[in-house]
Amino acid sequence: MISSTVIIDLPALIKYAELKPGDKVADLGTGREGKMAVLVSRLVGDSGIVYAVDVVKDILPAVATKARMQGLNNIQTVWSNLEIYNATRAIRDNILAAAFLVTVLFQSKQRKAILQESMRMIRPGGKLIVADWKPGIKMALGPGEQLRVQIEEIKQYANELGLRIENEFEAGQYHWGLVLVK
Repeated sequence: MISSTVIIDLPALIKYAELKPGDKVADLGTGREGKMAVLVSRLVGDSGIVYAVDVVKDILPAVATKARMQGLNNIQTVWSNLEIYNATRAIRDNILAAAFLVTVLFQSKQRKAILQESMRMIRPGGKLIVADWKPGIKMALGPGEQLRVQIEEIKQYANELGLRIENEFEAGQYHWGLVLVK
């Protein structure tokens, strides 16, 4: 399968977060490449912190090595299961300016729980940028149709969790995007 980061414009997603130097940010479901974490790391600078979080413990050393090789000292890897509230204890409540959930939700049936854990870490007024595979589009890449996430489902969970939907956008030909504000 082709990596979704090849066909999704990550810098465009980052713009929605409105990051500045010194911000604390999380790449939730960072993946083996840690591409979002690396891009965001440069924006928040040495005074900021980027948490690269993933449930697959074995990939985190690769992300840490990639960061070191690029001279990025502000990326901290965190092993956690986002489906469990407060499992990401390495990141305190209400400290993140923003977090990214990029092509993560399709991998779980516990989508509301993932949103809840994500928002626990984001400070009031902070943003969660969500992008995932569009359903109903025939394509040779990405997950099967049964795994794709309806944007309306995520909007409903956001409403139930008291989040404000700031923006809904096209995150590329194959992805939808949402900006949720705590």
